[in-house]
Amino acid sequence: MEPTYSDSEAFDETQSLRVIRDMIQVSQRKLRNDGILLIVWGYAASLPSLIKYFKEILFLPNRVMFLLKFVDPVLPLLALAFTIYYVLRERKKVTTYIGASLRYVWFSLIGCMVLTNLILYNVTHEVNFALQHPLFMVLTAFAILVTGVILRYKLIILGGIVFGILAYIASFLILHDQLFLDGIGWFLALAIPGHIMYYRRDK
Repeated sequence: MEPTYSDSEAFDETQSLRVIRDMIQVSQRKLRNDGILLIVWGYAASLPSLIKYFKEILFLPNRVMFLLKFVDPVLPLLALAFTIYYVLRERKKVTTYIGASLRYVWFSLIGCMVLTNLILYNVTHEVNFALQHPLFMVLTAFAILVTGVILRYKLIILGGIVFGILAYIASFLILHDQLFLDGIGWFLALAIPGHIMYYRRDK
C-alpha cells in the first residue's frame, strides 16, 4: 500500500524547501557583502608593508616621511575598528556558522604567531626578523587558504597558495625585500578577491 500525503503535509514540505532556499540566498548575499572586510584588511595589511619598502628606496620630502610613520599603526587599528562595527551591525541582522568559523581561523592565526615567536626566541635566543617574517607569512597563507575553503571561493584559495609561494621566496631575501612580497601577497590574496566579491553582491 502506497503512502498518501495530505495537502497540509505537501504544503509543509514546499514551505520548508522555500525557507531553506531563502536561508541559502541570505547567507550567500551576506558573504558577498562581507567582501568589504576582505578589501579593508587587504589594504590595511598590504599598504604598510609596501610603504616601508618604497620609503627606503625613494627620496621623499621630510613631511611625507613623517606622515608615513603613522600609516603602519593607524591603518590596522582603523581596519579593526571597522571590523568590530561591521560584525556587531551584521549580527543584529543574521549570524552565520561561516562567519563564526572565520573568526576562529583568524584569532587562531594570531595565537599561532605568538607561539611561533616564543618558540623561535627559545631556540635561537634572539629575535631574527628575517626568519620570523617568512614563517608568519606561511601561517597567514594557511589562514587565507582555509578562509577560501570555508567560503568556497577559488580566488581566495589561489591567493593563499600564492601567498605561501611568496613566503618561500621571501626566505631567500633580506627583511626589506620581504616586505615587498608581503605587501603584494596581501593585495593579491584579499584585496582583489574582496573587490570582485563585493562587486558581485547584487548580481
